[in-house]
Amino acid sequence: MQAQFTASYSLGYATHNMDGMKSLMKTIQQSPPAFIIGAKSVDDFSTNQVIHIVDIGYRFDMHEFGLKGGGYSSTGAKLSLKDYSGEYSNRFIVNGIRAGVYYKNYFYTYRNDKEKALFSFFGEISPGLYFSEIKNKGFFIVQDEELDSFDDKYSNTSFAFLIQAGAKYYITKNINMHIALGYDFVAKVKVEDLKPKEALVDWSGIRFTGGIGFSF
Repeated sequence: MQAQFTASYSLGYATHNMDGMKSLMKTIQQSPPAFIIGAKSVDDFSTNQVIHIVDIGYRFDMHEFGLKGGGYSSTGAKLSLKDYSGEYSNRFIVNGIRAGVYYKNYFYTYRNDKEKALFSFFGEISPGLYFSEIKNKGFFIVQDEELDSFDDKYSNTSFAFLIQAGAKYYITKNINMHIALGYDFVAKVKVEDLKPKEALVDWSGIRFTGGIGFSF
């Protein structure tokens, strides 16, 4: 097979493990002033996300390697209460983006009688980094007097390792459609400046993607 440059775009579904951040929010809700005033949970770190991924690589025979970018994820939570006497708000927004490299091995390719490739199955590994940003913004107002306000931001980086398997269907020699299913193992990020110390950001979870690719 002639060596080829490749480019692909994938749209997918991802799950994330945000138990650590949910635990943090529960602790805040059970502590003053949120507990005293009875602040309610408006949102609690949704763990299901849509992701977008771009791969740019180089393929020779059954081997392909290159750069993997994208995988942007965002989730959040909020405690809130508002009545005639005042207002309380405590909101977290957690954003993450993944960048790394990948290697694919096309372990089986089916060809027709004219030796044209129709579809392939592949396995893939992708080490990378997750860049996370945590925003925490809130205020506490009683009788028009602001008792507390904060607007904090924290950043962390963690190692990620994706393992997945997939298939490609070749529409033409240079255009394909593909699907893949796997799991991204991401190191937990402890947000040291937040209390309690169980505040963890964990982007680990299932990845299911599909898209279109090109070769040159």
